[in-house]
Amino acid sequence: MPAGDAGLAAPAVRYRERLLPRWPAIAVILGLIAMLAIAYGAAFGATLGWLLASALTLAIGVLAYRGSPTIEVTDEAITAGGARLPRQWAGPIRLLDAAGMRIERGPTGDARRYVVLRPWAARGGILLDNLDPQDPHPAWLLSSRDPQALASALGWPHPAG
Repeated sequence: MPAGDAGLAAPAVRYRERLLPRWPAIAVILGLIAMLAIAYGAAFGATLGWLLASALTLAIGVLAYRGSPTIEVTDEAITAGGARLPRQWAGPIRLLDAAGMRIERGPTGDARRYVVLRPWAARGGILLDNLDPQDPHPAWLLSSRDPQALASALGWPHPAG
């Protein structure tokens, strides 16, 4: 181990999830790309149609991957999208199904929450209380394909607050 790396071991990842679009959304996008490529291919030649299909598929794939947030739980912190919350400030957790997510993100929800929602990727999620008095976000509302596993990685069940 190089001298500069002593004591800088990465914390163990307890949970990691990237909120990529689900297959129905991908199928619709690929269908739209195919229709556009066929139209241009018919009008301007098959070579242009194939080039357009390849370029659009690659571009949309890169954008979908880069635009999909990652949720990660380590022993030190929870990271969602671009935000990081040290574990010491993570409070009680509520598991939410699709109906619960709809209620919490609707007009009765708190607009100050930090929100990472990707309804096309996941229907359920968690509501995590933020106990940091200096943070303007009183809670985090996160989409997840597996809210139970995410909550377990955070030490759920916590007593409800």
